Amino acid sequence: MGNMFGIGISGLNAARAALDITSHNISNVNTEGYNRQRLSQSAATPLFEGYGFIGRGVDLNSVSRLYDGFMERQLQNVTATNSGLDAQATALNDIDNLVSDGNAGISNVLQGFYSSLQTLGTQPSSIPARQSVVSQAQALAGRFQSMNSRLNELGNGLVNQISSSVETINGYAQQISDLNKQIASQGQGDDRQPSDLLDQRDNLVRNLNKVIKADLVVGSDGMYNVFIGQGQPLVLGETKYDVVMTRGAPAQPEDPAAPSISVKIPGTNNFTAIDSTLLGGGTIAGAMTTLNTDLARVQSDLGRMAIEFSDAVNRQHSLGVDLNGAPATGGVFTDLSAQRTAAQAATTPAGQAKALRDALGNFSLVLQDPAKLAISSGVQAAKATSGTLAISSIWQVSNLSPAANPTLPAAPALTLDYTPGSTPPFGATFGGAPVTVTQSTTQSGVYQLTLASGQNLAFKFEGSSAVAQSLLVSPRTGVPPDQAAQLDNSNLLEMGRLQTRPLMAPTPNSTTTFMPAVGATPTANIQSFYGQAVSYVGSRAQVVQVGQKAQAAALQEISLKRESFSGVNLDEEAANLLRYQQAYQAASKVIQVAQDMFKSLLELGR
Repeated sequence: MGNMFGIGISGLNAARAALDITSHNISNVNTEGYNRQRLSQSAATPLFEGYGFIGRGVDLNSVSRLYDGFMERQLQNVTATNSGLDAQATALNDIDNLVSDGNAGISNVLQGFYSSLQTLGTQPSSIPARQSVVSQAQALAGRFQSMNSRLNELGNGLVNQISSSVETINGYAQQISDLNKQIASQGQGDDRQPSDLLDQRDNLVRNLNKVIKADLVVGSDGMYNVFIGQGQPLVLGETKYDVVMTRGAPAQPEDPAAPSISVKIPGTNNFTAIDSTLLGGGTIAGAMTTLNTDLARVQSDLGRMAIEFSDAVNRQHSLGVDLNGAPATGGVFTDLSAQRTAAQAATTPAGQAKALRDALGNFSLVLQDPAKLAISSGVQAAKATSGTLAISSIWQVSNLSPAANPTLPAAPALTLDYTPGSTPPFGATFGGAPVTVTQSTTQSGVYQLTLASGQNLAFKFEGSSAVAQSLLVSPRTGVPPDQAAQLDNSNLLEMGRLQTRPLMAPTPNSTTTFMPAVGATPTANIQSFYGQAVSYVGSRAQVVQVGQKAQAAALQEISLKRESFSGVNLDEEAANLLRYQQAYQAASKVIQVAQDMFKSLLELGR
């Protein structure tokens, strides 16, 4: 009789526990990260009664959660990758909108500058036309600076995002270490763990992976050990390590503004730097990748454009004379050669990016007086003494960096030697030594020569002579004021040809160097190089968007698989409620029958 009571009570307890767990599952159907729980039970050890073993009811073994560790790791990994790509896609979209915007980009104002040069070419002595060139040059410099300011704003936004992510990481790390301690203190062995606390800890790890890729190692005591980056510890059992963001040295000694991530060793002032390329995922990895690779590449390319464009214009300008016939005394734009030298001397991409970013920020117009525009040739040829032969125009063509750019000296003497009937009709002599003259392959009717001392000259002639003649070429040192209007526009036209002249060498890559080798061959003009920079951003944005869509689909698939395996199914739980309710009623009936039997026995004894 007593055994029957015990069996009924054990069944009653089992049904009540199952009802409690089912109710708990239903209550947490919308709880993020919750894993469905279930009751584990087994038949109690039977009792031998001589005629056989008689059951003693049911034992309740444990409450466990439906949890797949492998699936959880997959979900964490995909979450980290997806969050990183989301952060990159957002930042790249902002950069792409800026550089590809016709109203905010470089192309329109660059074209406006060259158009003003063409207009001035038709009236080189016009002050209004000269002022238009100065105004367009100012607009171009202003556009470079405004783009630099906007890119700096985007960079500061990414740095703030990194700083905020660091605070979030430390918050999650503290909570995980606290839960490690709480779970260890409440756990009653491998099969009796506080499932809800385990769910909270797993959910924290999943949220942590949204910020930074985290790897887990489960200790023998069940505590989570969390590692980030190259294996730097974030949580070791109950010990939490602080992540810090620093700027400049020691991780980035060549750029005081460059952020880096380190892990602080508890109880010390020692830090372990994390390689930003090995963060693995999360919003912090996406922000660091965009900041150090894509944004740095764009600013570096624009900085190089500012350097090479200003240098090329200044070099050609220095070979001409102004409205008064005086040699050029300064450049049109800021001299950015110091920033070029700094970028070439830098040993890290961050150092190169800083120097080129400084160049972009310092690019400005220095020539303010339109009369000082040196648009006329700085050299002149003597008149022929016989026939109709005349040098209609002669000018110097600048050398690009790193070559020197000397002006034509007064001595030794340079002569153009005309020989009737020869091809080409001119030779040249410089200091008594012959100089080869060739016909240009890109400009009709233009002949060119290069002196041993580095000067490049080009000229056109008209007419002819029956006799050989030597025409002296000399620097133009000034003209009388009444002849100023007779100055030509040869130097201006050569400045205009910079629009199509290759000035830019390709950017090597976006990770190890932004600066081409010294003396690298230019392959693109300024406008086409800017087009390549815009194309780079668009291509990167597209690549990231494709990856983002793929990872978003993978995240959805794994989330659905996890939900199918571990999530709460209300229809199933409703059915379980009815089943356990019936079990509870049946167990109650067993107790009632046992009570009736006991009552009958008592009545027999009266």
